[in-house]
Amino acid sequence: MNEELLNEVAIKLLYMQQKVIKFKRKWKRCEIIFLLERLELYISSGLTIDKALKISKDGALKKQRNDIENVCRSVEAGNLLSHSLLQFVGISNTTVGLIENGESSGDLSKALLVAKSILETEDELFKKCTSAMVYPIVIGIFAILLTIGLVKGIMPQIIPMLKSLHVELPLLTRIVISLSEGLTKYGIYVSIGLIVVLFIFYYLYKKFIFVCKVFHTIFMHIPILGSLLNNYSITIFLRSLGSLVESGLSITKSYAKTSSVISLLPLRESMLSEIKNISNGIPLGDIIAKKKMPQFVAPLIHAGEASGTLGNSLLRASLILDRDIENILRKITALIEPIMMAGMGCIVGSIALSIMMPIYDISKVLQK
Repeated sequence: MNEELLNEVAIKLLYMQQKVIKFKRKWKRCEIIFLLERLELYISSGLTIDKALKISKDGALKKQRNDIENVCRSVEAGNLLSHSLLQFVGISNTTVGLIENGESSGDLSKALLVAKSILETEDELFKKCTSAMVYPIVIGIFAILLTIGLVKGIMPQIIPMLKSLHVELPLLTRIVISLSEGLTKYGIYVSIGLIVVLFIFYYLYKKFIFVCKVFHTIFMHIPILGSLLNNYSITIFLRSLGSLVESGLSITKSYAKTSSVISLLPLRESMLSEIKNISNGIPLGDIIAKKKMPQFVAPLIHAGEASGTLGNSLLRASLILDRDIENILRKITALIEPIMMAGMGCIVGSIALSIMMPIYDISKVLQK
């Protein structure tokens, strides 16, 4: 009972620590991967941890060298490498669990290698998601700039001619003229206002966790994009949990560490609420079955628990979700490209029609 109570307290501390260090400057994922790779190489060749850290300083940036020196001092003072890396480098709780388990089992080099592999997989998945969004973002920016250029640059040259016709202009023409005149008069103020509003939202998002939760909830309910974000977080959760279980860490500690670093706050809180049930021995498959996850995940976990291969089942589930994410990314790219092109065509066509319609009406009057 005391052990369960201590586990629950440690779990809550992990969650609170995650909220505190969330906005603390951390190393980039690629930098952490490079550090873990060097440490694994040096330690597997027989060097002690402190010597491996001292050699790892070579070639690092000044800020990184200072952090590595602090890690080295902490290790020499008797602290664990995993806890020192968490404090000064900012590794995730999942990585901490892997390295800590490797330190206790005497197989630190293997733990570092597994941690590096997980981070590399996460980095590859993140790059796939971001690269799929680059093209739509570029097209969107180009469409906005094109619209501003036409409305603010060309229309002011044509508006005096349209007004000189002394006829009632079509509705579309009046709308475009109003937009053009509004941008000319108040464009700077609108731009400054948008920048200020975006900065305020960004500040609130970074400063207050409840605001962050609201944004995450909204994002999760956006069609297609919500599924992508949800599956991305679940994939990292399953892969991290499977790796911790495979390394020999208990399911209670593994679940606590991986749940506390889920990026989507609604999903994180939902998973953290089940920690007590996990510690009481309720099967993980039963808990996952109650969550909003793909249908194949719970049966696969049930099979892993029944056969004693839970870690492998979790890793297989994450691989299947990886393929689902790739399919979602292809759908997003396939949908956004024609939508963007059609939107640009509508914008340019509307401006062209707003110019041609009054001239066409005048030509019909003159023909009569």
